[in-house]
Amino acid sequence: MFLFIVFLPILSNAQAHLGSTESEIKQLHSDKTFETDYTDDGTKYISAFMNYGTFVYYFDKESGLTYYCMQLIDEIPYLNGQVEAYNKKYVIISDTKWKAYLEGGGILNIELTYNEENKLYVFSYKN
Repeated sequence: MFLFIVFLPILSNAQAHLGSTESEIKQLHSDKTFETDYTDDGTKYISAFMNYGTFVYYFDKESGLTYYCMQLIDEIPYLNGQVEAYNKKYVIISDTKWKAYLEGGGILNIELTYNEENKLYVFSYKN
């Protein structure tokens, strides 16, 4: 569990990849298999299973850059470890919301919700 908590502080910034292209994300995670799909309104997204859950990246239609990321977690130890790390590193807005001030002046808003239909927790990352 100790190694898990040590690496979590970099998790949100490193794997949210907001402002990245599809090819940049795939290069950063070249060992992962990505699936590509589209929402009902035609928004492209890619998803892949990673160490701490499935990550889903949504791309802006005009710029082709990610503007939103979701992390789907169904393992309680990962969830609790990540919440603990966020509580230590980021500004706590509520029990389920954090604000991360990033190098270079960026701000990352993080929100945790529970998806009752799929019985899993969802971290949402957006600027």
